[in-house]
Amino acid sequence: MSFFTGACDLVIGETTCDGKKKAFEIFAEFKSTYVMEIPQMKKEIDYQLWKNEVWRLKEKIEEVTGNKITAARLKAAIKMINDRRRVLQRLNRLRRAIPTPISGRDALLINQISFYDDPKRFTEKISALCDELEERVKKKEGVVPEGTVRLLLSGCPMAVPNWKLPYVVESSGAVIVDEESCIGERNTRDLIDESGETLEEMIDNIVKRYMNIDCACFTPNKERIEHIIQLAKEYKVDGVIHYTLQFCDPYLVEAYKVEKVLEKEGIPVLRIETDYSMEDIEQLKTRVEAFIEMLK
Repeated sequence: MSFFTGACDLVIGETTCDGKKKAFEIFAEFKSTYVMEIPQMKKEIDYQLWKNEVWRLKEKIEEVTGNKITAARLKAAIKMINDRRRVLQRLNRLRRAIPTPISGRDALLINQISFYDDPKRFTEKISALCDELEERVKKKEGVVPEGTVRLLLSGCPMAVPNWKLPYVVESSGAVIVDEESCIGERNTRDLIDESGETLEEMIDNIVKRYMNIDCACFTPNKERIEHIIQLAKEYKVDGVIHYTLQFCDPYLVEAYKVEKVLEKEGIPVLRIETDYSMEDIEQLKTRVEAFIEMLK
């Protein structure tokens, strides 16, 4: 992620995987770069590591911006970001409707934009959109006909401009009704506890919230598989597509466990590994179409 302060430009990196760690070494040759150490487990020692890293980041931001992070400012910021997550939770709940009122491609774009847009404006606009979608749900007006194959997309996050797989899926006769990823349920599921009053209490609450995330960088990661099954049932999906960005080893390896458990639960799953390029789009389309046909 990047942090901008007028003429000052700071890239904030993290160590979730080897590829990112080495990439930020290269970024540092061009931009001021600050890398946070991300724990890989969830023991007490890892919690303390992450807590120290969050405090270090606070100090770095204050140094770069010249602005003091006070309890009042942080409390307002927590509320603002929680509100953004709440409106995305509302959008996700509306996608459970049969037929679903919004396409997976549009929902993905909304989630992608949430990382870049002004949080207050975003929350206001998506709240208005949800009002419209609620009316569509009441009228049984879906973006696709009832009976369309419903799919859950699981795995790596899809950052802008990664829309290839959703395009292939939804142009092949199915609809994506949810995303189990960092640009999807994993990002919006948990809120930060807003009860903190002191700076120490609020930073503790931030630390706890982010230690609940079930990203594949963590080991063991039983929670993620449990959430995939939960989402598959809540959204009444016909199948799951497990997506891995090429060379993303944590999700690539974890796909084995995901597939094994889903098959045990009787939930069809298709594993796909690809990249941002368009060279394999016809091959992907053939595999996706065959999977959708099997689910009809």
